[in-house]
Amino acid sequence: MNNLIAAYIRTASPDYSIYLAQSVHFAMSCDGGHSFTPLNKNYGILFPKCRYNEENGIVSRGVCDVQMVKSGDTYIISGCEIERHQVKTGIFMDSKEDVQTDAFVCWTTKDFVSFSEPERCLNRFPEGISVDEESKPCAVDCNKAQSCSCTISVSSEIASRLSELNKTVEFEAIKLPENVTVKTADELDSIKAEAIYTDGSTHLKKVIWNKDAVDFTKPGQYEVDGRIFARRFPFPVEERAWGDPIITLYEGKYYFIGTDDWGGNKMYEIRCADTPEDLFRADTRRVTLLEAETSEWDTTFWAPEFHIAGGRMCIFGTLGKGSFDPQSHVMRLKEGGDMMNPDDWEKPIRCVMPDGRYLSLNPLGDGKNGITLDMTYFEVNDRGYAAWSFRTWAGTDSGSMIMIAEVDPKNPWQLLTYPKLLTRPDLGWENIDGTDNNEGPHPIVTDDKVYLAYSGGNAAGDTYVVGMMTAEIDSELSNPDVWTKSATPWLASNFVEGELGCGHNGFFIDELGDTYITYHGHKTLGNSARIDGVRRVHFKKDGSPLLYMTNEQDLPIGKEDVKITITVK
Repeated sequence: MNNLIAAYIRTASPDYSIYLAQSVHFAMSCDGGHSFTPLNKNYGILFPKCRYNEENGIVSRGVCDVQMVKSGDTYIISGCEIERHQVKTGIFMDSKEDVQTDAFVCWTTKDFVSFSEPERCLNRFPEGISVDEESKPCAVDCNKAQSCSCTISVSSEIASRLSELNKTVEFEAIKLPENVTVKTADELDSIKAEAIYTDGSTHLKKVIWNKDAVDFTKPGQYEVDGRIFARRFPFPVEERAWGDPIITLYEGKYYFIGTDDWGGNKMYEIRCADTPEDLFRADTRRVTLLEAETSEWDTTFWAPEFHIAGGRMCIFGTLGKGSFDPQSHVMRLKEGGDMMNPDDWEKPIRCVMPDGRYLSLNPLGDGKNGITLDMTYFEVNDRGYAAWSFRTWAGTDSGSMIMIAEVDPKNPWQLLTYPKLLTRPDLGWENIDGTDNNEGPHPIVTDDKVYLAYSGGNAAGDTYVVGMMTAEIDSELSNPDVWTKSATPWLASNFVEGELGCGHNGFFIDELGDTYITYHGHKTLGNSARIDGVRRVHFKKDGSPLLYMTNEQDLPIGKEDVKITITVK
């Protein structure tokens, strides 16, 4: 059967911006073109990079009229370039006034999994290439496509791999150990269930075993019932608007903090509970650590995060005073201090570069100062690193961009290296609907990699998303060259049905060692009121984190009950 890949541009709609629609989408057919299945949840896969104007501002770009050719074992995808012209700061013309330039944007691939960086070309395809196959117009209406521009044949190997990668990762079965011998109740408690998922990945799950059915003083065989423990958080976890949610487990207790703009609030409030679920109860213990009414900071109290730096609990947050001037600060818990006692926290210290200058003072060497916010922190191989968002308005809005540097773990407000630009919103899903954002970085550190999630797009809208930077753990992490940027978001609207504009996330590890994502979003199209979500991060077969596995995909209701036969000796 002939396997085909279709490349197309989608039609813009209220739930799919023109900035997203004017990118290259792919769908696959394994029945000779009779039907097509969209890849990547029908979200754009190839986005051209923006242009920077004379004031270093972003001019967003898209593509239309997609065509493909095959040369040897390489496929070349080409689209006509579109520029979205800015009429004033923050306001872009609509699609009817976008300008199609005389240039093209091209990508190459051998497998439709990995693609080259977008290249701006003056010709549709490189001159002199030996064309083995040209794409053909497609008569089938791909899902929500403006025009299923073209199709080209691919091998069964490529089709098979794309089919596997495009499958939803979800629960498949539970596996329990066989021939289990225990001596004590604690040994029974340690027996876990292995959940197996459709991509071949697994996850060990705690089981609450019925120990009353076992007499540990009497040798023999016993059949024991158990119930798999599963954390299932609703969306939202609470109805009250709250932004940039962060949870941490510290000395046996869970703590929550976030941006509290509700009713004009200007403060850092912290919550404490025995479980992450209890953090969202109305009667949860809450304390105000810092507020505008009683401190020198009186404007912005944004995006606080808990991090252990040099063995000490810290809050990395954005504080402002006087006029609008949000800047990154670190406040540290005193030795032996109580997280819930405001007096046990040291005064916030503003972050500085190696020479003592504030981070906001011309970090890019272009003579432009700006604001610093959303600072995060992580440690690898006994070295500390900070990443944060920086933005200027000198001449034009630069768009928020993420900087990175090594810092002193013992004094985490002190940079050891000068800031370097890690990522800027140069793709259409980042510079979208008149907002240009790379912000809110937050790390996952695994045995072999560092994943730095960040938010892009319209922070107040449906197009807010989570992208990902990835680096090998033993690389020089303060060097931007060692990081790879995701070509598309790892979490976007309706990746989990009914959850829109999800972004500004954090991660925490619970008492069982499982990783969870916290984030804010909304449920109604066009409603920017932020509500919070929490769910388990699943690690796929290739080790990468999956940010949108639903409760039902993780462990369906009805699959919790298990039985095991044990031998007591």
